[in-house]
Order: sequence, then structure tokens, then C-alpha cells
Amino acid sequence: MRLTANGPFNLQHTLESGQAFRWRREGEAYEGIVQGILFRVRQAGPQAVDFTSAPLAEAVAAPVLRSYLRLDDDLPAVYRRIRKDARMVRATRLYPGMRLIRQEPWECLVTFVVSQNSNIPRITKNINAICEGYGTLVETPEGPFRRFPTVEELAQATQAELAKLGLGYRDVHLVKMTRQVIKRRINLLGLRKKPYAQAKATLERLRGVGPKVADCVLAFSLDKGQAFPVDVHIRRAVKRWYLPGGKVTDKVVREWAASYFGKDAAYAQQYLFHRQRQSGKTPIRKAKAAKG
Repeated sequence: MRLTANGPFNLQHTLESGQAFRWRREGEAYEGIVQGILFRVRQAGPQAVDFTSAPLAEAVAAPVLRSYLRLDDDLPAVYRRIRKDARMVRATRLYPGMRLIRQEPWECLVTFVVSQNSNIPRITKNINAICEGYGTLVETPEGPFRRFPTVEELAQATQAELAKLGLGYRDVHLVKMTRQVIKRRINLLGLRKKPYAQAKATLERLRGVGPKVADCVLAFSLDKGQAFPVDVHIRRAVKRWYLPGGKVTDKVVREWAASYFGKDAAYAQQYLFHRQRQSGKTPIRKAKAAKG
């Protein structure tokens, strides 16, 4: 079945930009699990993707994938707003069609708690191990797979068990955070309806969740366009391109982003992050004002 986006869409840029870690590339297609549905997705033109799904039929699963990939976002309008300088113009032209994704909040929260001070291969391995150990088994004609464990399922895990998965110090965070979510009856999905500051404060009260993890969850699952996750890549990019000279703290970077990009900070962050991550040791110059 085919889905068409509102504006450009690039599957590779979107799924390989550090937002989610359970997608596996097989040739020209990507295989992943969203809300308990196994999807196989491939690019089908500059604004479209073709997909199959199991165990649900494509017609039933289509809205889930469409929402996850945020195909209804008006990306051309986003580009017009974030192309404030030559650097952002360049980033959007390098990775046209890269979109934020809309993950299930609990999965996103666990993923970014686990991701701290790690790397993509290890994060992928850790998340898959958590799913294999605690997620519900789903049988399909395409073969069995494990759903991401619910908060109740993951609450059954002990610290000793999680330690065997190679999570490092994160196993303590994960056990205590899971218990907090249950004890406080936190409705993570409900945070989409809360103001950004309130939603962020709720997340930051959880064990293992600081400003960066909170902003990742807010940007990649809770539709908070103001979120601007700051890690080493973003810190370096902003300092070199926009705020050269002097010490630049994460707080300063977040305040700058809020002033400069406003409600589109999350999209701008993703392009800056991906550009910086891909640039390697390419010399970086301070951004100049865009023409036109």
C-alpha cells in the first residue's frame, strides 16, 4: 500500500537520523515495529512510501504508520520558517525530506534513558535485548517478533536481570524510573496535551531523565516543537556556527534555540544534529544570513 506525504519525504534520512533504533535495513526496505505492528517500508518516490504490515492489514495499519512518520507535517512550511541563515538552508538541502517521527512515548522514554553516553550499535543491541526479554511475542505470517514491553511488563524486571543485558549504570535508572511511572500513575501520552514546560517538568522528575532526555521524548513522541535536545553534537554545532567565543552551556544553547527557532526548534535541531554528525571533521564556519 502507498502513502503520500505533504511535501518531500526521505525514509533513509528519517529513520537513520538517531531518533529511533529498532528499524532494520534490508536492501532498499526498512523493517520495524510500531505499536505492535510489523512494518516493511520502502521509498516510492520523493513524497511517497510503499509498505506491508502484519498482523494487521495495510488498510488498518496505514494511519499508524502515517502518524509515526508524520507524513501530514507541512514540511515546505517548516523549511520556510527554519531557513533563517545559510547554514540551515544548506542543512535542509543536504537532507531533504527528513522528518521528525512520532513514537510511542513509553518506548521513546526508555530508549533515550538507555541511550545516554552510548552509541547507536550498543543502543540498538540494548533495546532489542529489552524487547526479547520482556516484550510480548506476536506471531505473524512473516514470522514472530517481540513488541516493546509495556511499563507493567518492564516493571517485572529486576536490576540484576537488566544488568545482564549490558545496560551499565542505566539499569538502576530504568528500574526506578519504571516504578515511578507506575506509582505516580503518569499518563505519558497525556503529556501531548500539556504545555511544553509542564510536560518537561513531569519528565525531569523521573529517575535518569535530565533536560536532554526529556527534550528527546518531547520532540520525538510528544509533538513539542519547542524542544531542543542538546548533546555534544548540538553543543559543538551551535558554538561553532552561531555562538563562537566564550563558554556555551547547554542552558544557553536551549535559550538561544527558543529565541531563534521558536516552535520549530525541534525540526531545526534534527537538521543541525544530523548535519553535524555527518560532517565529521569538515571545517565549520559561522552561519551567515540567508539571502532571499
